[in-house]
Amino acid sequence: MFKLAAAIALFSAPLQAANFQLDAVTANDLTAAEVSLPQAQEPEAALDKAGVLTSLHLMPQAVRSRLLSFGTPAQFAEFTAVWNPILQEAGMVIGEVTYEADIQLGIVNYSSADGLVLRRLIADRLNYDALNPTEMHNLKTEMETALAKNGLPVKASFYVKSDALRPTFVIYYVTKGDENDDHEKQMRILKKGEDIDYDLLESAGVNIIRRDNSFTMLYIGKELGFKSKVATDEASAAQKLEDYKKFLAENDKEFLGSRTHKLTEPFTVGETTYNYLLNMYFYQ
Repeated sequence: MFKLAAAIALFSAPLQAANFQLDAVTANDLTAAEVSLPQAQEPEAALDKAGVLTSLHLMPQAVRSRLLSFGTPAQFAEFTAVWNPILQEAGMVIGEVTYEADIQLGIVNYSSADGLVLRRLIADRLNYDALNPTEMHNLKTEMETALAKNGLPVKASFYVKSDALRPTFVIYYVTKGDENDDHEKQMRILKKGEDIDYDLLESAGVNIIRRDNSFTMLYIGKELGFKSKVATDEASAAQKLEDYKKFLAENDKEFLGSRTHKLTEPFTVGETTYNYLLNMYFYQ
């Protein structure tokens, strides 16, 4: 079980996104200029009556108290025709609406007297049969039910049919905002390529919603961090753990727990043989 991933943990470089990035814009990137927008048209082409999105300009990023949509001015007008009513029904007050023509970025600012914000989860990283509508429907219902039970009411959800993604769905829900969205109570996916120590996280109080598979977990709460390191022996693993806990404390991260696994197939690099894998969990 603990074989190839250990080698990856030691030697792999970060993967670079090849093409489309769904979360390419962050709160620090927003410098929008107001322009006049064309009159909104009925969004029949990009959002069919069955609630299926066929164009990603209607699937906005949710950043701070803003919704971001990439597209032409006409597409942004279509976007506001769909999303302004959703925001209003969620109890939000729509503020400044801007469009930055040079990068085709539209922004809808909103506010809430209670500090509530809209957040998004795209399900494509979860484990399901994308060609089985019943399985997708059941997963979507399970996730919406879990959000409601945890005080995060769903305000919009759509199935998504796009060349940029396998068949999937997206859920928008309300939570309490924070200056650091890593600290917000959100539905999140932990998927780092290594088997997850579910019992450790459960004991640490993590609200696990779905044990999707051995290396993919759906949960609700603050953003989980994960770091793995390989070691030659248990003493080396213990020292690496202490060094990393010190690093976390210096960076105001909350350590949750760790586990050291003996590799079923040790591997050698040069004259060094690695026999153990150290998994560490923390809150960002």
